Amino acid sequence: MKMKGIELPVNSVIVIALAIMVLLMIAAFLMGGLGPMGSTDVESAWSSGCKVLTSTYNCDSTKVKTIDSGVDVTGDGVSDTLFQVCQKKYGETSTGEDITENFCRNKCCTTIISTELDCVQDIDCNSAVGGLGWTCDTGTSKCVK
Repeated sequence: MKMKGIELPVNSVIVIALAIMVLLMIAAFLMGGLGPMGSTDVESAWSSGCKVLTSTYNCDSTKVKTIDSGVDVTGDGVSDTLFQVCQKKYGETSTGEDITENFCRNKCCTTIISTELDCVQDIDCNSAVGGLGWTCDTGTSKCVK
């Protein structure tokens, strides 16, 4: 005896159950996207902001606070600047010095240390490539060895 009558309801139940599971997974994914920024979001915002700094502004440190990253990394509902993304990415420095625009420029552009490099504090000279042993001369605002 064949059970053709029960075949349709069982298939329907399976399809409905699968549809509900898919909807729940989509809802969980969307709800997770509304939470705090993950490290991949910060990295994405950092990468896109750095591209603008290097290609449009030729690594001008005065533009770090004006470049819109297009992403809200601080959770205030407003798109943040490259400077805010830099602060989120690098947090506090190991020396306790504040993160500056020059620090962010150096990290973003992988700036090579030289006596021409603008600085505000020592961390700006140390955040550049080959920055060991360099300090910031506050009188000239340039890195010195």
